[in-house]
Amino acid sequence: MKAPQPITIVSLGAATPEDISIRAYGKLQTADEIYCLGEAAHRIVAALPEGTILAQRCQILEIPMSSDRTEAIRYYEQLATRLLDQQGRGLACSVVTIGDAGTYATVQYLADLLRQAGAEMEVVPGIPYYIAAAAAFGQGLVRQDESLLVLSKVASESQLREALGQGHTVVVMKLSRCADIVREVIAEDNYDFIYAEHLGNPDLELLTSDRDTFLSRQPIPYFSLIIIRSSRSISK
Repeated sequence: MKAPQPITIVSLGAATPEDISIRAYGKLQTADEIYCLGEAAHRIVAALPEGTILAQRCQILEIPMSSDRTEAIRYYEQLATRLLDQQGRGLACSVVTIGDAGTYATVQYLADLLRQAGAEMEVVPGIPYYIAAAAAFGQGLVRQDESLLVLSKVASESQLREALGQGHTVVVMKLSRCADIVREVIAEDNYDFIYAEHLGNPDLELLTSDRDTFLSRQPIPYFSLIIIRSSRSISK
């Protein structure tokens, strides 16, 4: 029997095969089993060099996505049991997620379960979506004494305006949960912004800093984010 291999959580970065790290690619090449969290992750793996071979080792897992994480946690509990069994049999397993596994990613629930079970594991980081969105505009996010505030949502217009008034560059990651609030702020105030949805998906991607385009966008999809700042213009 093979010696136990670390269970690896592999971040693919911001949804384009070219942005995957050498370390992440190496983990996929040596994996006996690859679990892709969603179709987007599988699409990236299949597009890599040797993607056809890698895809043969892939299983696509559709994790329930809602604010109530009960079903997702139950799903991850079942996956953790399977991974621990395969690790015990000497198999090298990789769990693959888009973006970065440590940034608003549900795969963190799986990592917690594996740690609690005492499993040997490894997490490979990736490029977060907000970093990729700014880079697509040739823009940095912060410089010198500026601060970056990353939020999962905003509760009110006043909360967002206060953060921007303090000079923060604000990233709202799960924009669909507070789109109306953000729209009001963008419509009423002269803030520069970058809006991105389905970043890296050639069929669905939208990346814009045009106010009218953003304000008219309906509905705002789950895979969307906005970067807002009160100074330094954003243009493309």
